[in-house]
Amino acid sequence: MANWQDKQAEAEKLFADARAILENKESTIEQKSHIPDMLKDAQALKAESFQLKEILDAGMEMVKTKVAEDNKAAPAPKNGAEKWDSWGEFLEKVWMAGHPNIKTAPDPRLRFFKDQDEEAFSNKSRKDMAEGVGASSGFLSPAEYDATLQAVMAEESDLAGLVTRIPMRRRQINIPVLDQTGTTAGQPHFFGGLRFYWEEEAGQKTESDAAFRQISLVAHKLIGYTRASDELVDDSAISLDAFLSGPLGFAGGVAWMRDYAFFQGTGAGQPLGVINAGATISVARQSVATPVQYLDLVNMLEAFLPTGKGRWSITQSALSNLMTLTDPNGNYLWPTMFNGGAAAGAPGLLLGMPYKLTEKLPTVGTAGDVLLADWKYYLHGDRQATTIESTKFDRWQYDQTSWRVVHRVDGQPWLSTPLTLQDGTTTISPFVILAAKST
Repeated sequence: MANWQDKQAEAEKLFADARAILENKESTIEQKSHIPDMLKDAQALKAESFQLKEILDAGMEMVKTKVAEDNKAAPAPKNGAEKWDSWGEFLEKVWMAGHPNIKTAPDPRLRFFKDQDEEAFSNKSRKDMAEGVGASSGFLSPAEYDATLQAVMAEESDLAGLVTRIPMRRRQINIPVLDQTGTTAGQPHFFGGLRFYWEEEAGQKTESDAAFRQISLVAHKLIGYTRASDELVDDSAISLDAFLSGPLGFAGGVAWMRDYAFFQGTGAGQPLGVINAGATISVARQSVATPVQYLDLVNMLEAFLPTGKGRWSITQSALSNLMTLTDPNGNYLWPTMFNGGAAAGAPGLLLGMPYKLTEKLPTVGTAGDVLLADWKYYLHGDRQATTIESTKFDRWQYDQTSWRVVHRVDGQPWLSTPLTLQDGTTTISPFVILAAKST
C-alpha cells in the first residue's frame, strides 16, 4: 500500500507531465486532450496523500495516549540496560523503530533478534534479493529506453545548390549548346565559329557562321526499398516513416548517391560525373612520394577556366598533404609555429577559392582525388524529386509494410571538350583534376 509521500510524488509527476505537454510546441492535439484528466487525477492523489498523513498523525497520538494509560510491567532489558517504564513504552519504541516515516535512531534499550551468531551466519549461503540477478528479483527492475536514435550524420549534400538545374517534364530533354570545340591557332573559340576580320572601307565582307551542338539529358532512376512487419511499425518507439524521410534514411541516402554520381558517375544508366567527363582536364602530379604538392595545385589553377567562382573538392585522405604543403623554398604554407602553431585552424580558402573535404572522391593518389570545378557548367536534369511512399498491400499476406523511394535525375557538363585558347595549344576547363600518381 502506498504511503502518503508516494501519492504526493505521483501527483507532482502528473502536474509536471501535463505542463510539459502544454509547453511543447510539437505536442499533438490528442496529447493535449489528456491534460484535464491528468490534472483531475493529480488533484485526487494530492487529496489522498493529505488524508493518509492526517491518519498517520492521529495514530501516533493514539499510541502515545495508550502508553500513558498502560501500567503493565515491561520486559526487563538485557545486558544491564535501563528498565522500561511500562509495557506500553516498550511497544511504542518497537513501533517507532520499524516505521518508515520516523528517521530517529532506535531506542538503545532495544536488542534486535538474530537467530544465529555472526560467524555461523556468514558461513551459510545467502538468498538476498538483488536487481543484478534476474531470478533474484532483477526482473522486477526494468531497464530504461531512450527513443532518440544515435547515429553519425552523413556528409552534407550540397552540389544540388551549385549546379545548373534543368527541370524536366519528360524522360528526355535536348539542350542546344554553342560549339566551342575549335582548335585553330590565332582564332578565338568562345564564339562558336564566328570569325572577325579587319577590312578597309568598302571592302568585301567575309562571311562566317556560328556552329551549334545538342546534348541530351535522359532521366535515370535511383531507387531504394525496404519493409518491416506491421507489428514493428505499430510498436516501435521510433517512427519508421520519420526515420526513412530524414537525413539518415531514404532522403539522405538519395542525396548522397546523387552527389556521388555528379563526381564519379559513368554516364551508363546514371549521370556522367565530372571525373569521367570529356571536358575535364587531368593535370600530371609533381611527385609520387608526396601525392599532393603546392605546384600541383598551381598547375590545376593554370588549367582552370578563369571564372573566379571555382571550388576545390578534395578527398578526406589528402588532409595530411594539405596541412604540410610547402612552397618551392620549403616553407610551410598552412599553420606553423610562426603563424599560430598547432592551435591555429586550417584556412578557409585555397589559392583564393573555398575548398571542401569529401568522402565522395577517390583516395589520395588516385585520379580525381583533387578537383577544381565551377559547378554552374554542370547540368542537373531534375525529372522527379525524391518521392517516398509506403503501402501495406505489397506484402499484405505477410503482414508487412513496404517503403520505396524513387528519384529520377541526370547530369553532365554541357562542354564536350576543354576549351582551346587562341594559341592553339593551351587548354582550359571549368573542371580540372589531378591525374593518378605514376608508379
